[in-house]
Amino acid sequence: MAVDRLKVTAVRAAIPFKLSVTFSDGTFGTFNAAPMLGERGEGTEPLRDRAFFGKVELANGTPTWPNHFDISPLWLQEEMDKRGELERPRPPRRR
Repeated sequence: MAVDRLKVTAVRAAIPFKLSVTFSDGTFGTFNAAPMLGERGEGTEPLRDRAFFGKVELANGTPTWPNHFDISPLWLQEEMDKRGELERPRPPRRR
């Protein structure tokens, strides 16, 4: 039996340096990217520019920027969960 790979189904940049994210398993939330951008690295350097940060798009279910920097959906979901930024859909009400 194949296991579905977790994907991001929707992503939108929010100022300052946050991503509004929805995952394929129905979880969602707002990721604060500021701590990630504080780390040194060639990939994150351009993302410190707000206009460039806003150019995030989805590539095969992965948030990706024009400089080819991307964030693993699994890492993103785990990080959001650790920080309390992840919300789970509410189960339907029973009548």
